[in-house]
Amino acid sequence: MIQRKGLVAGLLILWAAILGSAPGARGADTPKIGYIRSATLLDQYQGARTATETFNRDVDAWNQEAQKRKGELDVLGKELEAQSPMLSDAVRSQKDLEYQRKLSEYDQYVQSIWGPQGLVAQRNEELMKPIVDKIQAAARKVAADDGYDFVLDASEGNVIYADKSYDLTDKVLQELQSQ
Repeated sequence: MIQRKGLVAGLLILWAAILGSAPGARGADTPKIGYIRSATLLDQYQGARTATETFNRDVDAWNQEAQKRKGELDVLGKELEAQSPMLSDAVRSQKDLEYQRKLSEYDQYVQSIWGPQGLVAQRNEELMKPIVDKIQAAARKVAADDGYDFVLDASEGNVIYADKSYDLTDKVLQELQSQ
C-alpha cells in the first residue's frame, strides 16, 4: 500500500496554511474546527485507488525480477557447492568470483529498488504527490467555503475525539470527485 506519511505531512502543512490564512470569520474566541479521515479519502477517491494499483503493479514487477535474480543466484551457489570438491583451485576461485559478482549485482538491484532513495520511494512520491495536492486543494476549498479555521486529520491519531458533525471527509471526497 502506498505510504501515507506524505499525506499526513501534507495535511499538517494544510492545517498550518489554513490557520495562517483563514480569517477568523466566527471570531478569534470561537474558531470553527473540522476534520477529515485521510485513510477514508485514500480508500474511496478513485484517483488514489488508481495510483495505488499502478504502484502495486510496479512493485510486483520489481519483486518478480528480484525473485528471478535470486533464483539464478541460488542455482549458481548450489552448483558451486556441489562441484567445489571436483574443481581445481583456479576454476573454483573463478566460479567463486562469478558467484560474488552476481551476489553483488543482486544486492545492488535490491538497494536500487527498496533502498531509501530507491525506485519504490521515488514511484510512491511520483504517484502520491498529485493525489496529496488534490486532497489539500479540496480540503482548502471546503474549509474556505464553509468557514473553517482548522481542519485536522483524524486518520493518523491527531484527533482524540471529534463529533461526527465536524467530519468534512465526505465533502472533501465530493470535491475531489467533482474535479
